[in-house]
Amino acid sequence: MKNWKRLLALLLAGAMALSLFACKSGDDQPSGYPDTDPSADPSEEVSANPDADPSATPEIVADLSQGVLEFSAGMSPGDTALTVNGEDVPADLFLYWLDYNCYYFMSYYGMLGLSLSDYANDMIEEAVYFCISQTLLRQKAAELGCLPTDAQVKEAQDSLDDETREMLQSGYGLSDDSINVLILSNAYYDNLLAALTHEPDTQELDEYLDSLGVFAVKHILLKNTDDNDQPLSDEALAEKKALADDLLSQLQGASDLEAKFDELMNAYSEDGGLATNPDGYVFSAGDSLVGGFREATLELEIGGLSGVVETDYGYHIMLRLPLTEETKAEYGANFRADALEDQVQQWLDAADVTRADALSTLDPEDFYNRLTVYQQALYGEEEGVG
Repeated sequence: MKNWKRLLALLLAGAMALSLFACKSGDDQPSGYPDTDPSADPSEEVSANPDADPSATPEIVADLSQGVLEFSAGMSPGDTALTVNGEDVPADLFLYWLDYNCYYFMSYYGMLGLSLSDYANDMIEEAVYFCISQTLLRQKAAELGCLPTDAQVKEAQDSLDDETREMLQSGYGLSDDSINVLILSNAYYDNLLAALTHEPDTQELDEYLDSLGVFAVKHILLKNTDDNDQPLSDEALAEKKALADDLLSQLQGASDLEAKFDELMNAYSEDGGLATNPDGYVFSAGDSLVGGFREATLELEIGGLSGVVETDYGYHIMLRLPLTEETKAEYGANFRADALEDQVQQWLDAADVTRADALSTLDPEDFYNRLTVYQQALYGEEEGVG
């Protein structure tokens, strides 16, 4: 259960940002995603993969006389998928998250040739995780007396237009109760965050930033490759090194180091990210950096200037920066999120969870393909395509 951060990202982005039906039926389908001819008659057979060898993959034909979940998973929306601390999680919610996991996987990895069948257990486990986490948020909010307010409920309801609600009902088989669970996720999270965490004081924030290895830096980069990313000749490298030494000498003699650094950085740096990061970078221990860069920067005091540091990318001169108040505020929010994460992990570890037998026989790839075919046929019929 290591995906809490991903769940938080989803919730903070808005649960209904997951209105994948519109995405899957529109023009933004990723490469390799099952597609359908927009001029096709929706009453005709729709295949999950029209280019596949029919002798290898049986064609899936949408049966719109069945409900979407009955057709795709052999389950009814109100069937119990999980029980968490005595509270039933309905199949429609579980299958919604399972479809999201499959869609996410195929969008990012399907084009690389990875198959859902090889990651079936991961798809199931993440859907289980999402369901348990959402259920715990609601349960603990009730225990702590921080349920969504009337204003939060209204805001959540107002954020969902009738068209999206209808899509969630017909395209995903979600009940009104399950839709409310999704759209109120943000409110439950926000209320628990307020009830269980606090703004860090200066010492707490400094310790937190240190634990994450956070630092800010500007650098001047003189690359050891040409515009075609081919290694420079020894002569060209020597010229780059001489220029780096000259720039360093100018900086060491500057009366206003930061102003001079900006001047030379803008004039000479070959860092491709300079245009989008003119005020420097903020890195943490989790960021992958070229060998030698992090070590050289962390040796500096705030405001300190490095020598010429050679890495696999070329020659660098670093200026270590103080963390801005904006950056500290962002990490202050992360401090609170991490504190809540720690609490939620304790709840997860202690939760009494029972899984329905149907989960052990559910094939995520088959479910996803069948659901996709059903939604494509349903979308075509509803939009009058053909």
